[in-house]
This record gives sequence, structure tokens and C-alpha cells, in this order.
Amino acid sequence: EANTTCLICLEPVGDKKSYGTMVCPACRHAWFHRGCIQGQALRDGIACFRCPLCRDRDAFPSEMLTMGIRIPFRLPSRDSRAEEALLAWHSRCDASGCLCPGGRQQADEEG
Repeated sequence: EANTTCLICLEPVGDKKSYGTMVCPACRHAWFHRGCIQGQALRDGIACFRCPLCRDRDAFPSEMLTMGIRIPFRLPSRDSRAEEALLAWHSRCDASGCLCPGGRQQADEEG
């Protein structure tokens, strides 16, 4: 389709499959640049590599290997600062409508 974008970088991809553009073999709706999916494969490793749209782990990795995408046999690599931010506990409720019986100021020991 016209105006199709890469699911990883959100930049336009071509309107047909080519060496530089690829499509998910499972859902056929996920389009991406070869360089973008290669970067995802390098970050995810074999344990977590899947289609960014349908999350297929069966047909997707094997087809990407066939198409020349290198998938390392290792655990995923993550940005340590981003991971720390995800693991941080909130010190107080920041929801627009707090439903906690103790109110916004109540802080549980676990976060």
C-alpha cells in the first residue's frame, strides 16, 4: 500500500518488497527496513526476536534467517538507564483520579 511505514523507525518504506524492505511472513502487515529489523535482531537475540506487530516467534525468525538477517544466539541486550527507569517505584499516586482508600499521600513499602 502507499504510505506504508517501517514499524521500527516509522520512516516510509517502498510500496513493494525489495532487498531493502521486508514484510512479516506470518501477518503480512508488518513492513520494515532491512537495517531496522537487523538492529532489532541484534538487540533481541534469538530468545526474544519476533515480529514487531504480530509477535510471531515461529515463522518470523526462520524467515528472517533465510532472508539474511543475522540473529545472535544470546540473551537480549538492553539500555541499562532505560531499564532502571522502568524498574523505579513511584513514591506517590499520579493518576488523575486516585482510587486508593488511603489517598495520594499513602505510600506502600513496595512502591
